[in-house]
Amino acid sequence: MLTSYAIRGWEAASLISFAYAAVTAGCRRAVSSAARGRALGTSIAGLVITIASILAPSRVVLHSWIVPPLLLFLFYWTTGLLFVAPMPRVEDVFMRIDRVLHIRRLSARTPQWCVEILESSYAGVYGLIPVALVLRLVLAPTPNTDRFWTVILVTDFVCFGMLPWIQTRPPRALEPDEPWQSSFRALNLKVLGAASVGVNTFPSGHAAEGLAAALLVASLSPAIFLVMVLAALSVSAGAVFGRYHYAIDAFAGWLVAFTVWLLLG
Repeated sequence: MLTSYAIRGWEAASLISFAYAAVTAGCRRAVSSAARGRALGTSIAGLVITIASILAPSRVVLHSWIVPPLLLFLFYWTTGLLFVAPMPRVEDVFMRIDRVLHIRRLSARTPQWCVEILESSYAGVYGLIPVALVLRLVLAPTPNTDRFWTVILVTDFVCFGMLPWIQTRPPRALEPDEPWQSSFRALNLKVLGAASVGVNTFPSGHAAEGLAAALLVASLSPAIFLVMVLAALSVSAGAVFGRYHYAIDAFAGWLVAFTVWLLLG
């Protein structure tokens, strides 16, 4: 007897994305042999995990809380392995846009209470997605967690999938001093040092994830949507004014999140 398996949207997106990463790793000759091998290995791991998820019996904990974020972080690390060297011309363009927008000046003039909020909000993006998921599970007539994770994962896959082609350092690595002082900054930098790939992502995954989480609860109530939008804006502002990202990273991240939500949400 043949058994048919329904593939969730985020599983299909994961299969495509890890296959893309594997092909990219094989084609990018500038990538070192060691990095290429690791990227191919993590791509295969992503494909295996996705196939196992498709074949496994449907379980809320497995398919709504464990596998999707696991695939998200695995793809992020996979594309990070394909970073070769900074692109100074691209960095210069991004930095010029920041200078036109007076980002450093605005950072320096930000009140201290606001600095603390924005720095903590930057790290808080990791909590926005589970909060949005819980809100949908509790308040939405039809939560549709599969659609929720499809929007989140496709949004992040687009952002991180650009890393092999647009390779830049974060603005804080190019500027001589810190944009501001904050009690949360040391913690943020420590987390980035331990858990990030250490380079900039264009579009910004932080900005994109924050807005996607807000859009995914837009139908629940105006008050919830407003709070989530404000949280998303705080994440993006913390990323840009804290010099973790260029302004154009955030703008591009918003565009990706809004487009994916329109198409798939």
